[in-house]
Amino acid sequence: MERYSKYIEDDSFLNWVYDPTPETTSFWQDYILKNPGEKEVINALKEILRSIKPEEIKLSEIEKKEIITKLLVKVDSKNKPNKVFNLVKRTYKYAAVLVLVLIGVNIIVNKGFKKANDFNFDPISTTSLDSVVNANTQLILGSAEPLLINEKKSLIEYTKQGSVVLNEKDTISGDIDKEGKILLFNKLIVPFGKRSKIILSDGSVVHLNAGTKFIFPKKFTSNERTVFLSGEAFFEVSANKEKPFVVKTIEEQISIEVLGTKFNVSAYPIDSDILTVLTEGKVVVAEKKIFSTQKTILKPGQLASWNKNKESINVKEVNTDNYTSWTSGLLYFESESIINIVRKIERFYNVKIIFENGVDAKNVNVSGKLDLNDKIEQTLENLTTTTEFKFEIINDKKYVLK
Repeated sequence: MERYSKYIEDDSFLNWVYDPTPETTSFWQDYILKNPGEKEVINALKEILRSIKPEEIKLSEIEKKEIITKLLVKVDSKNKPNKVFNLVKRTYKYAAVLVLVLIGVNIIVNKGFKKANDFNFDPISTTSLDSVVNANTQLILGSAEPLLINEKKSLIEYTKQGSVVLNEKDTISGDIDKEGKILLFNKLIVPFGKRSKIILSDGSVVHLNAGTKFIFPKKFTSNERTVFLSGEAFFEVSANKEKPFVVKTIEEQISIEVLGTKFNVSAYPIDSDILTVLTEGKVVVAEKKIFSTQKTILKPGQLASWNKNKESINVKEVNTDNYTSWTSGLLYFESESIINIVRKIERFYNVKIIFENGVDAKNVNVSGKLDLNDKIEQTLENLTTTTEFKFEIINDKKYVLK
């Protein structure tokens, strides 16, 4: 793969293909003369690249996948079709996911997850998205039936003895993984309108916001403490230099790596960005590309925003309270889109808020603070006092801004 990747990862090569100059043309012609064995690959790449014609010279990850697949077929398939298939299969984890689907991924879900790295797939994607709208918080231990928690706020704590304590009163004991052959993942599903807090076996504390799925092992037995997140969580990670703590998001390209620190991750499927905010310590936001992993180091007070469409990371200084105050039932915002604010209110109260037909809210930004411990009507009243909007109650689950 190195033979091909070195060109599409080389900005000078891409500039020559899309915007040639006498200097770059002379350089690459000389390069081909000195490396005649590369001529076929380079010519094939030029043809493929020019057929794609990206808006910018810098290629996206999707375009790189398309290019490398076409190149393997064009260059290697003449005599080695099986090699092409195997290369593509090894390169793209989506092929591995497809294989799992074909053999019946439900078997894995029902019998518990094996160690994530062994399967090369994201266990979050195998948990139904519909489950976050269930009325109760669900704790699923291994392959057991869900334990339903109806309190608005819940606390789950793992003891040193391996038991689970719910809301500081109900203790659940028993070894789920008695044979020790399969690392079973437990799942905590927090519906809209609820929040939860979990203390993991290593002492790390995780606060889970409404509409969140969190998947984690009973014990961290490997050289990495890996968990999976879809939704939003604030992490207080117990320090352990020997075992980094890794948060993998529903977007499999993005993960957050730490040793011991405090940070917030917002990774809702419906949102266009994955946000990582650091309040204490140091984190690394890792973006998995086709041929490499780009790592961005955050300092306290910084936000890393990864856009799902552009597949790029942007880092800036922020007021961290705007991103972490939800753990106290507060919502701070500075010049934030009212659409984003409404979405957060919907999740927190488990309601539907719509804008009246003809209302354009795309360019409306709001600054202020909301106490989400108030009733929904009071929260909407407080929100609309800073805007020109009024709200109307349709029923106890539906409201209109107009």
